[in-house]
Amino acid sequence: MRTLQASAATPAPANTTSQLSETPITAQTETSTSLSTDNKSSESAQPATSSSAKLPAPTNLTRAETEAIGPSTDTPAAAPDNSNGPVLVIMLLLTTGARHPYKIDEKYLKKRNVAVEAMDPYNISVYTLKELIWRDWREEWETRPTSPSSIRLIHFGRMLDDKSPLKDCRFQIDNPNVVHMTVKPQEVVDEEENAKTGKGANRRDGEDEPTAGCRCVIL
Repeated sequence: MRTLQASAATPAPANTTSQLSETPITAQTETSTSLSTDNKSSESAQPATSSSAKLPAPTNLTRAETEAIGPSTDTPAAAPDNSNGPVLVIMLLLTTGARHPYKIDEKYLKKRNVAVEAMDPYNISVYTLKELIWRDWREEWETRPTSPSSIRLIHFGRMLDDKSPLKDCRFQIDNPNVVHMTVKPQEVVDEEENAKTGKGANRRDGEDEPTAGCRCVIL
């Protein structure tokens, strides 16, 4: 009887072993199922993320593409198109030899808040043209002068007077106009200002206007 009980009790440990071996298999199955579910959810989330992503901002325009006075070029300036109103095309010629196209039309005058008769660029004065050039001074040029009055403009070999309108300065309507531009030295500007204010000038007896002081040096 004891031998039979011992043989009958032997299968019990075998059942325990089989139950223990079945437990990891179930856990592995659940783990693999959860991983596959996570992968599917991540794959399904990726298209949503890409579709909701914002497009990159457009590249900012460079200064040369937005300014009025164009970059230096050896190509002749194009003839003005006057179909939509008068257009003035100037080729600024610097002392360095650089040539810069400069287009002035109604749109440009409005953008610069310039009020002129009929919004015609040929009606602006020479000094107004200097002011516009001074405001749109290019970075690669020499240091910008302290005021537009320091700018000298020469057209057809003649120094342009600040008070004269451009229409009286032989500017052409159908062709580009070459204008030489120079800048007065600061010393000259200071002397002119002193002459206007009376500083550094002498008054002769009976004269109301100041005259330049004598600069003779006697050795």
